[in-house]
Amino acid sequence: MGQGKLWSKEEIDFLQERWGSVSIKRIAKNLNRTTNAVKTKAQRIGLGDARTHYDGITAYQLSLALNVSYSTIKSWIDKHDFPVKQKLFAEKERVNVVSYDDFWKWAENHKQMIDFSKVEPLILGAEPEWVEVKRGADKIRKKNVSPWTKEEENKLRGMVNSYQYTYPEIAKALGRTEGAIKRRLKELDIKARPLRLSNHVKYTSKEVETIVDLYNKGYSLEVISERVGKSALGVRGKLERMGYSFRNGVPFHNDNKKAL
Repeated sequence: MGQGKLWSKEEIDFLQERWGSVSIKRIAKNLNRTTNAVKTKAQRIGLGDARTHYDGITAYQLSLALNVSYSTIKSWIDKHDFPVKQKLFAEKERVNVVSYDDFWKWAENHKQMIDFSKVEPLILGAEPEWVEVKRGADKIRKKNVSPWTKEEENKLRGMVNSYQYTYPEIAKALGRTEGAIKRRLKELDIKARPLRLSNHVKYTSKEVETIVDLYNKGYSLEVISERVGKSALGVRGKLERMGYSFRNGVPFHNDNKKAL
C-alpha cells in the first residue's frame, strides 16, 4: 500500500507553526490532507498532543495543577466569570481552555479562591509577583489541622469556662482558627462561650489600611484578625461596612462587583 503523497518542507513548517494553535481539521483543510494524515505526520515528527502546544492550558489540566477538582473549575466558569474558551483541537473534539494571560488576570482578582500553597511554583509558567505573596499567606493560613488532643480539648474547656477570653485569644492560644474553635465547642456540646467582643469597636485609620492591604494580598480573615487584634467576624463586618460583600466566601466591592 502506498504511503500517500510526500510532505514538502513548506507543509511541515506550516504544520509545526500552527500545531496546537489551529485545529487539526483546519490544518488538514489548508494542506488538502485528511485529519488522520495530519495527526500521523505530527506524531512522526514528534509534535505530541496538540493541547500541550496551546499557549494556555485545558480546564482539566488546570484543575490538576491547582490541586482542585474539575467541578471547582466548572463552578468558577458558572459563577465567577472564569475566562474559559472552547477550542477545537481535533476534528470533533472541543475542549475548555484558558490562556495563561487570561488565567493570571482572573486569578489576581479572585486570589482568595485559590490556595497557592498547594500549587507547585512555576508549574503554570512565569508567575506574577503577587503570587509568591499569596503563597506565603496561604502557608500562614494553614494552622493546626491535626486531630484535637485531649489536652487541647481540656485547655479549650478551661479557657471558655473561665469567662476571661475572647474567640481570637482562644484561637491564638490553641493555634487554630476561630471557626475551628466554634465547631469544636459545638461538637463537644460545651455550653459556655468565649467573651464577646464589642460590636462598636472603632478601627484606627492604620488598622483599616492594614485590613485592606492584607486582604488585597490574599490573607485570610483569621490571619488579618490576629494582625489587628480583632475578631475574624469583626474584620468581615468592617469590610462589609466599607462596601464589600461576600459571595461564596469571596469579597467583592459593591461599587464595581470586582473581587479583591
